[in-house]
Amino acid sequence: MASAAQSPIGRVVVPPRRTQAERREESENRLLAAAAAIIAREGYLAATLERVGTEAGFSRGLAGRKFGSKDGLIEAVIWRVSAHVHEEVDGAIAGLTDPLDQLLALFDRFVELVLTDTAVRAYFVLFSAMIANRLDTQSVFEEVQQRFGQRIEDLIVGAQRTGRVTAALPPAHAAFMVGCLLAGISVESAMGYAQDQPGDPVALRRDLTAMLARALGA
Repeated sequence: MASAAQSPIGRVVVPPRRTQAERREESENRLLAAAAAIIAREGYLAATLERVGTEAGFSRGLAGRKFGSKDGLIEAVIWRVSAHVHEEVDGAIAGLTDPLDQLLALFDRFVELVLTDTAVRAYFVLFSAMIANRLDTQSVFEEVQQRFGQRIEDLIVGAQRTGRVTAALPPAHAAFMVGCLLAGISVESAMGYAQDQPGDPVALRRDLTAMLARALGA
């Protein structure tokens, strides 16, 4: 029998050597995942550069060398989570052509991420810390929130054009209310309250989505 280090015909299989860029990407991914896990579990203050480096399996100083400062690390976490959420939403609405269906799928997928995804929970732990402590990363949060809010507003405008959402509701106001609902659910989840509530998370998402559809006049 061939050993694990050999191919079926007996030749030694040498794994392809990773490029420097691939190694940098892997280390960055591991550092950001470690930072998100610490933040979600223990809060903003616990995510020191040294702690993040150690938890990611690297030297204590690597996070500092890569991100420059704790603010730099936190900004990288925020942008990584933002990209992750948009990718997940893209997947959730793929194949849907109706703007209201897309909006409701966006809403449902976002709530699912809030309830299940460590990185998204970490984002809202940071969001809460930013509000409470006026962190220097406030401008980054504002840009991320505005971008996602615009995505919601564009879908509402589209749904109004097809007649599936009442035209009497100003799109900016509707988008603001949807964003507030998502933010409230997210902060509750980050605080641990959502996990303490009885009931089925899938049913919770279904009921929230149905409530949103009714509120939009669909």
